[in-house]
Amino acid sequence: MRQSFQKDNRIVPLGIMLLTCIFFVYHFVLVRGSLDGLHMAAAPNTFFESSQHGNLDSDATANHAGEAVDEPVHNAIISPGFSAEPFTSSSPSHPPNGLTTDDVVLMFKTGATVLWKRVPIHMATTFSSHRINSDNLLLYSDYPETIGKWEFIDVLSNSSEQVRKSASFQLYLQQEDYESRQNYAELSNMPGDGTGPIGGWKLDKYKFLPMFQHAGRNKPNAKWYIFMEDDSYIFLPNLLRHLDKFNHKDPWYLGSLAWKHSDYFAHGGSGIALSRGAWEKSFGKDSRIVQKFEKFTEEHGCGDHVLGHVLHEYGVEFGETTDDDRFRYGFNSEAHWSAWYEPDNWCKPVYSWHHTHGKDVARYYEIEQTWDFEKSPLRYRDIYEALVAPYLRPRVEWWDNGASQYEIESGMAAGAEPPSSVKSTETWRSAWVSVDACEAACITWADCVQWASYDDRCKMDSRVSLGSGISESDSRRQTSLPWVSGWLPRRLEHWSC
Repeated sequence: MRQSFQKDNRIVPLGIMLLTCIFFVYHFVLVRGSLDGLHMAAAPNTFFESSQHGNLDSDATANHAGEAVDEPVHNAIISPGFSAEPFTSSSPSHPPNGLTTDDVVLMFKTGATVLWKRVPIHMATTFSSHRINSDNLLLYSDYPETIGKWEFIDVLSNSSEQVRKSASFQLYLQQEDYESRQNYAELSNMPGDGTGPIGGWKLDKYKFLPMFQHAGRNKPNAKWYIFMEDDSYIFLPNLLRHLDKFNHKDPWYLGSLAWKHSDYFAHGGSGIALSRGAWEKSFGKDSRIVQKFEKFTEEHGCGDHVLGHVLHEYGVEFGETTDDDRFRYGFNSEAHWSAWYEPDNWCKPVYSWHHTHGKDVARYYEIEQTWDFEKSPLRYRDIYEALVAPYLRPRVEWWDNGASQYEIESGMAAGAEPPSSVKSTETWRSAWVSVDACEAACITWADCVQWASYDDRCKMDSRVSLGSGISESDSRRQTSLPWVSGWLPRRLEHWSC
């Protein structure tokens, strides 16, 4: 009897421990896993933090048009925060598919004139070791720099004498002299991270061909080469999920469609994905591509166009077809606050943003780290809910939200034909009369979700954009009546995935 009791006495603690483990797993796997995406919003947008950008008082929700107004969900300025615990995985940026960050090379381009302004935020976000291994990261510039463990490659150091003689290459030759005088510049009350000599854009175009040549030669086992600018952000888990649909041995050249001088090409600021197959078909077949296209580079203004033209010459075309849906959304040439949100992209994954500020990069990184990519990709809708919706108001003065689909101006109002869903033609044609009339016209059009009114015109749109404030130094402050923007965000509730 005593022996049986002692045996049971050992089993009981083990049973308690087992029950505790089951409860722990249930709570953190089942309960937390059932959360629908990311319930969060970003810190207030930069533009809203300055009082010069418009009146955002909460009493702006009043019905100015004398009709029922679709009021926004958020009526007051808030400072929501992010979750303190990021979503974690066993290895860097591994989406629920076969392609991982170990299979790609992230190519990051900057320049000496902007490095100290744009790059530091990426060291804490884009370059994070839990996001991508340092062996899969290549940092390119036009001047050699070492910041901690990060080495920036001077990708122009092997440029030919012919290139060095070109007028647009002169900035590169000034870099070393500028660097040696930096101490004196600071003593002269100039900022230490000043922009330096002008001409960075002209110099930038020379980097593209040497960068892709270098990346392919030094990382021959990569399946994809993903290129980004220093004022961009790429959501790696989303993009890896997308690239996994393509055979990297085939010649794929993906990004945001651009066109120049009859060439289709991937817009550099939006990000570029080049498969190993595409590299082998072009750079891999001709070791003298950079030298061969020196003259073409000198005669054209944009490096991403030069790259696209060269790839085309070797039979690597942009996308699958220029009309394929897979290449119509995802890579963005603008930032989230100037981009359009509409039913066509609402449920599509977002891969990149361009023209970003340091604060934008920090927000994107935080969203990426807190998102459960095993459940779903990060979509335009999710970016809208996190970084746009919290800051929409019924009205904001001295704000341009970019509404442009329809414009009613006093000189053409009498003949303005409204969309078929407009309830009152008279209300539509009177939209230019006042701010109240513009708002009323938007309300009478069932698809209208935002409007903007200034002087004798009203603009309306069925797409949403946050836009930006009109600063006190803007000439529009002195030459026009207040530029007023407004939104009807509740009309987006029927947009679903």
